[in-house]
Amino acid sequence: MNWDQCIGHRRQRAWFAAALNNHRLTGSFLFVGPPGIGKSTFATLLAKTLLCDTRRAAALDPCGRCPACAQVDADTHPDILRVAKPGERAFIPVELFVGKQEERMKVGFCRDIQLRPFAGTRRIGIIQDADYLNEEGANSLLKTLEEPPLGALIILIGTTAQRQLPTIRSRCRTIRFLPPTGEDAARLLAAHGAENIPATDAQRLIERCEGNVYQAMDLLQPEGQGFCEHLEKLLSAEVINAVTLSTLVNDYVTAAGKDAPSRRNRMRQVFSITLEFFRNRVRQQPSASEGVQPELNRINRCLTAMNQVDRNANQATLIESWSADLQRGSEVLL
Repeated sequence: MNWDQCIGHRRQRAWFAAALNNHRLTGSFLFVGPPGIGKSTFATLLAKTLLCDTRRAAALDPCGRCPACAQVDADTHPDILRVAKPGERAFIPVELFVGKQEERMKVGFCRDIQLRPFAGTRRIGIIQDADYLNEEGANSLLKTLEEPPLGALIILIGTTAQRQLPTIRSRCRTIRFLPPTGEDAARLLAAHGAENIPATDAQRLIERCEGNVYQAMDLLQPEGQGFCEHLEKLLSAEVINAVTLSTLVNDYVTAAGKDAPSRRNRMRQVFSITLEFFRNRVRQQPSASEGVQPELNRINRCLTAMNQVDRNANQATLIESWSADLQRGSEVLL
């Protein structure tokens, strides 16, 4: 893995290079941006850059051949500490940070990050799934984030700053990662397995999914393509049939499997596609047109629905009420 494989994010890369040149890279960072656009790859490459045995970190060009680089690539470097949400848990367990009740601060991330480096000159902590920090887990991290050991670097990876607790945001420098555009969009989809997609089509597809590359890949599958065609046909009707729309969306979301996060991702995908559909309708109409307000109401309803997904609203109830509100586009939607 090298920086050539990090697609886009040139401004972020330049910022870290400048910080390293000025010997001012330390502390805690919050990386935010849509899923699949390379935040974790960037964090790992930064760690590899900092731990490389043979090249200056400020050059952002690790050799890829020394023992340290090989260990980073193999995910076995002793000075990189990783924490992620277990698949079966709703949140990151506090035990991963401070240990179980009977062994508080004798094991866990907060204790390990304080240890002296084993092989390099720094310890680097990477906390995946920062969106799934509950209050207890976040509180266990606060002192470590506010006063990390000298030379240590801590990176939390999430989707939006708004999904992080204020106590976490206030202790981290936020670095925003934006969805790729143009050729970078095509390269990113190719890296995920979708090759030979023209740059304009790749960018439009990623924008349609609000930058979520995994959702974009989902829409490239036959099931996703068929669903989109049916959805757009329903949304284009003079009167949206709420019952048919609700059934279509419920079936599509349920097909994601029994896993609740997968179903929530499907719902966000549907609401995002619908949001982009009505945004395009608004762009095509004169601002004084009487048809603009219903579309604006529907846009607002899609945004509300996406927030309700994040608050774990019941799937069937949310989809049914959303469909009914889209049908009543001429009314004020709450």
